[in-house]
Amino acid sequence: MQSKFLPFCVFFCVFLFQLLQACPAGAGDAPKVLGVDFYPSGAKFLFQTGQPGPDGRFELSLSGAFDPSSVRFPKREEALFVKVEQVLREEWTPPALQSLKREIDRKGRDLKLLESHQNAIQQTLERVNGPLPKDFSGKDLILYIGDSREMLARLGEELVDLNLTMEKAGKELNALQAEYQRRMPGNAGSVIQIQGASATKQPLLFEAFTPHAGWAVFYDMNLDSATGLIDAKMRARAWQKTGLDTVGEFTFHTRQPFFSIVPPEVRPLTVNLRSSTPPSPHPAYSKAKAEVLYEAADDTFAAPTPRTQPQMVSTMADISVKGKGDLTGDGKPGDVELGRFEMKSAPVLVAVPEQNPQAWIVASMDTLVETLLPGTAELAVDGEKTGVSRVNEHDEEPLRLPFGMASRITAKKIPLVGKTGSSWLGKGILEDGYTLEITNGMRTECKITVKDRVPVSVNDKISLEITKIDPTPTDRDRDNRIAWELTIRPGETKKIVVEYKLFYPGDEKLEYR
Repeated sequence: MQSKFLPFCVFFCVFLFQLLQACPAGAGDAPKVLGVDFYPSGAKFLFQTGQPGPDGRFELSLSGAFDPSSVRFPKREEALFVKVEQVLREEWTPPALQSLKREIDRKGRDLKLLESHQNAIQQTLERVNGPLPKDFSGKDLILYIGDSREMLARLGEELVDLNLTMEKAGKELNALQAEYQRRMPGNAGSVIQIQGASATKQPLLFEAFTPHAGWAVFYDMNLDSATGLIDAKMRARAWQKTGLDTVGEFTFHTRQPFFSIVPPEVRPLTVNLRSSTPPSPHPAYSKAKAEVLYEAADDTFAAPTPRTQPQMVSTMADISVKGKGDLTGDGKPGDVELGRFEMKSAPVLVAVPEQNPQAWIVASMDTLVETLLPGTAELAVDGEKTGVSRVNEHDEEPLRLPFGMASRITAKKIPLVGKTGSSWLGKGILEDGYTLEITNGMRTECKITVKDRVPVSVNDKISLEITKIDPTPTDRDRDNRIAWELTIRPGETKKIVVEYKLFYPGDEKLEYR
C-alpha cells in the first residue's frame, strides 16, 4: 500500500514545482502602497510590484476605482513592457468591508431561519383549519376541537410576534446592505489587470490615479484671551474608496492636477468675403498639440523630519503638506495630524448691534507665523468650545479671525421714530437715526469697538446731512460705515446717538438695499 502511494506523491510534488516555476510571483496580487498624494478631488497612489518571477514577469491587479489610463511606471527603462486592461470581476469584498459582509451573511442566515419557522407555522395552521377527522366523534371530537382552538390561538400569537421579528430583521439587513453598497469602491464590478516584465528582476514602482478620494483642511484653534496666543493644530480630513486600506505618509495638495494641458496660443484672426469658400485651416492648427503634465513624485516617499510644525512646501502652482496616518478604503473620513503651530494675536471685542446683541471676540494678527490654508476651524477661547468658522485664503494683513461671542458684553440698537415732510422747494425730507446701548456685564474694564452705519446715497438726487453723532466716531469710511473705540467700566452702559436727514424728490420713495 505504501509502495504504491509513494510514486504518486513524487509525481504531485514535481507537478507543483513546475506550476510554481511557470507562474510569476505575486500574480494577481494587490500591490504594496508606498504613499498617496491627495488632491481636493482625487488621489495619486504610489505602488510597488511584487517580486517578479525568474523570467522577470509580474502580474497584479488594482481595484476598478483607479483610472486605467493613469497607470504609469516612472522609471520606464526598467519596464520591458506593460499591459493594462480593465475587465469585469466576480463578486469581491474589500478588506475594509469583510467584517460588514460577515455581519450581512449572518443576518441573512438568521432571516432564512425565521422564514423557515414562519412556513412551518403557516403549514400547521392550514392543517388545523382543515376538515375535521372522520374517525372522531362524541367526546373525542369535542376534545379535538378544544385542542385545535387552543393551538390556533397560540400559533396565531406566535405568528404575529414572528412577523414583527422578521420585519425588524429585514429592515436591519436592508440597512446593512445599503451601507455595504455605499462603502464599496467605485467601479467595484471591474478590476484593472497589469502585466509586465522587469529589466532589473526587481520590484518596480508605478502610480495610478483615482477620482474616488479627496481631502479638506481642518483646524483646532484655542485663543488665550489674556495673552492673545493662539494654539492651533492642523489636520487633514481625508477619504478614499479604492478598497485598499492605507497606512503611512500622505501628501496633501491644495491644487487639482491637470492630466492634459493645451498650451495657450493666439488663434489667427482671418478675414474673407462672405461669398468665398471657407479657407483651409491655418498651418499652426493643422495638428493638435497637447502636453501631458501628470508627472510622478519622487521615486520613494522619504520619512518626514520629526517636528511639530506642519511640513509645507509652496510652489508657484501648489501648496502641499505632509502627514502620517491610516485610512480605510471604504470612503470613511479619517483625520491625519499635520502639525501644530502658534500665532500671536491681539484679542479685541467688536460689537455690531444691528447684527447681534452680543459682542464678538476677534483675534487680530498684524503678521503671520504660518501660512494658513483655507479650511474649517473649530474654535475655543480659554479651552472652552465657542463654535466653528471658516479660514479663507488671505493676501492682505492684518488677518482677523472671529472666535465666538462675548455673552456678557451686550449691545442694542434702538431706532428713532422717523419723521417725513417736505420743503418749499418740493423736496422730500426724512429725519431718522438710532441710539446704540453697549453694556459691560463683566467684572473688569474692557475696550470695545462698536460698528454701525448711516445711509450712503447712490443717486445724485438724494443727499445726506448728518445732524448729530455723539460721541465722535473714531473712524468713518467713504461708504458711511462708522466705528467707535470705547472703554467701558464693569456694569456700565454707554450710549451712542446718531441722527441724520435725507433730502430727495418729493414725488419719489426711498429704497434701502
